[in-house]
Amino acid sequence: MQAVGADGQEMTVQEVLDWMQRTHGWTVTMLLHGYTMLYDRGGDEETRARQLAQRLSASLEDAGEPRRRELQLTYVCEGEDPEAEDARPPLLCSLP
Repeated sequence: MQAVGADGQEMTVQEVLDWMQRTHGWTVTMLLHGYTMLYDRGGDEETRARQLAQRLSASLEDAGEPRRRELQLTYVCEGEDPEAEDARPPLLCSLP
C-alpha cells in the first residue's frame, strides 16, 4: 500500500488502521514493525492516543530505527491469537 494520507503526507497509525478496516474489514489490535510496537489496543488510553496520532516513521525513529522508504508491518486482528506464527501476510507500506 502507498502509505500517503489525504493530505499528501505519510499516514498516521490511525490512517493505516482505518485503511485496513475499510479495505479488508480487519479490526487490528496490534501493529508492529519487527519488534517495534506501533499500536497496541491493550495499552492504556493515553498510550493508544499517542500511538494512533503518530506518523509511521515517527514511531520507528523513537525506537532508534533508521528512516526507511519501505516498511513491512505485521499485525494481529481481533479474535486472533497474537502468538500464532504467520497468521496473515505482512502489510508492505511505501512511504513518501
